[in-house]
Amino acid sequence: MTLVSCFNKIFETYADKVAIEFADKKVTFDELNKNSNRIANALKDIGVNKGGRVALYLANNLELIYSFTGILKNGSVVVPMNNSFKEKEAEHLLNNSAAEAIITDKECLPIIKKILKELNELKYIIITDNNENGVKNNSIEFISYNEFINNASDENPDVEINDEDGSIMFYTSGTTGRSKGALLSHKNMESDLEALKRAWHLTENDKQILTLPLFHIHGLGVALCGAFYNGYSFVLRKKFDAEEILKLIEEKKATLFMGVPAMYIKILQVKDKEKYDTNSMRLFVSGSAPLSAETFKEFKDTFGHEILERAGMSETNMNFSNPYEGKRKPGTVGPVLPCVKVKITDENFNELPQGKEGSILIRGDNVFKGYWNAPEKTKESFHDGWFITGDLGKIDEEGYVIFLGRSKDLIISGGLNIYPAEVEEVINTHPSALESAVIGVPDQCFGEAVKACVVLRENKKASKEEIIAYCKQRLASYKKPKYVEFIDTLPKNAMGKVQKNVLREREKTNSK
Repeated sequence: MTLVSCFNKIFETYADKVAIEFADKKVTFDELNKNSNRIANALKDIGVNKGGRVALYLANNLELIYSFTGILKNGSVVVPMNNSFKEKEAEHLLNNSAAEAIITDKECLPIIKKILKELNELKYIIITDNNENGVKNNSIEFISYNEFINNASDENPDVEINDEDGSIMFYTSGTTGRSKGALLSHKNMESDLEALKRAWHLTENDKQILTLPLFHIHGLGVALCGAFYNGYSFVLRKKFDAEEILKLIEEKKATLFMGVPAMYIKILQVKDKEKYDTNSMRLFVSGSAPLSAETFKEFKDTFGHEILERAGMSETNMNFSNPYEGKRKPGTVGPVLPCVKVKITDENFNELPQGKEGSILIRGDNVFKGYWNAPEKTKESFHDGWFITGDLGKIDEEGYVIFLGRSKDLIISGGLNIYPAEVEEVINTHPSALESAVIGVPDQCFGEAVKACVVLRENKKASKEEIIAYCKQRLASYKKPKYVEFIDTLPKNAMGKVQKNVLREREKTNSK
């Protein structure tokens, strides 16, 4: 099964049903299908064929969705781009992927224009909201989106697509160097969507509020693809607004919301949040960053819903999920999904017994085959058929996976391993702490020492000594922070994941 065959079946089965509500527009599955077909056929008309890469550099909108499904229907590979990318980031992604075409808008277009001379493979720039058409610059042709699809057929294109063909190439966050393209096949995506359908009891009767950015595995690979795989409708917004989410849930009788921890924190900060009716909701999902036990508890106390935490990555889509029915354990990402196998190993890849801490390795139909044009990086990312995730963790007595952080974030102090997530979890239970990030800093005696960067709750106070003492009462002494810094906000990427590399670089700069 491919994404295209699965989506086409849904589009035809629910042709007259509203698929998307965006701004003041309602789009049926039939309209979605026809607009997607126009994109697919228009791409074929300009010579972008099966296997070719097409980049999407857009904010959340209907054109992005039509383009996404159209690229897939053409047999081409979707290359999502963060619409906040600047020149260097955009140049790297477009050249590394060898994208033949890019679909963008007037907000992002100036970035592309600045790097035209550096783009080696790009042939077409398709613009959704202006009339630059037929202009050529540095052998790259500018095409108006409306002109692009105007004469294209709205029939399904005649393209043979196999489940091993590439579907989406997500670029990693690049916290340890240049980002890498993780090419997921149709089989990788479809197997995972089927596992999520079963795990979360997704049906055509669900209704989703979708505010996640559609360039990330969470928003595009899970939320959007999930809607098209299962046939449920969704309300799309360009950006997240906490109070609007609560209003939309009540107004639209939504059943499903997917967010990141930062979104749930902001929802809990909404004034008079208890007045909104969330009884229609069936499932709140959280991922892309760790959800604190405090946020889990506060959300349950406020709305009566337990947030379901899950975990995945660009290379695999989703791997773990707390159960829909059964115990949802804060501080864990749940057991593995049915399509995935997991093991914890030491540094020599020997499997460790349950409860022991080590590296998380996975395998399954959802795991990609490798990084784009990076055979050496691909080779070192696998061991005996198992993908080395780069995450550290353990499996508890009930089979729930506990993340302890990225291997690069591990702190070794006096020869002892300290997992930042364990320290952060304690700090986040302090009444004055909103959130925290723990990093290792150089220490003359022990090699590394623990430093905690703490964001305080509004109108709350705490001293550095108080935070250190609080941790000492709840952790082995060697794990407590030696240094504490109070900061206004933690640096995060677009999906709310704390960028500890930024904190480490800042530490290096300040210590000079």
